[in-house]
Amino acid sequence: MKKIERLSPMAKRAWKRLESGFPSWMAHLDTRDGELEFAVPAPLGSSAGHLVAFSNDDQLWVRFSPPNLCYPVDDEKEMVSLIEELTADKVVFKVVMKGDEWVETTLAKPHEKPESISGDSVRFVSWSGKFDR
Repeated sequence: MKKIERLSPMAKRAWKRLESGFPSWMAHLDTRDGELEFAVPAPLGSSAGHLVAFSNDDQLWVRFSPPNLCYPVDDEKEMVSLIEELTADKVVFKVVMKGDEWVETTLAKPHEKPESISGDSVRFVSWSGKFDR
């Protein structure tokens, strides 16, 4: 039985979309515990670690390796679109922390100015590392 046959219908659609959208990254397409996992190493100089697209209980997600850099997507089309935007540095992950406590993770434009909320710290992480701050 092929790996893809064990996936949920939603994860199978995502697999096929990733396969057609990123043919040069096919070696990074896999399954883990019956779920889709697409883990691509970040470029040298990046703190992103890996870009990971995965399924979990019929939900699709895109993340970078560091903690709290995870974003849900509605479907496989949005997953591929977000991966394209992240890897082109058109969007970056934005994480807000209050001390050691996670507040939120959103997506932002690379040059977006952080809101200054007392006690919060804002971190931006880009695929290339060029827009990290």
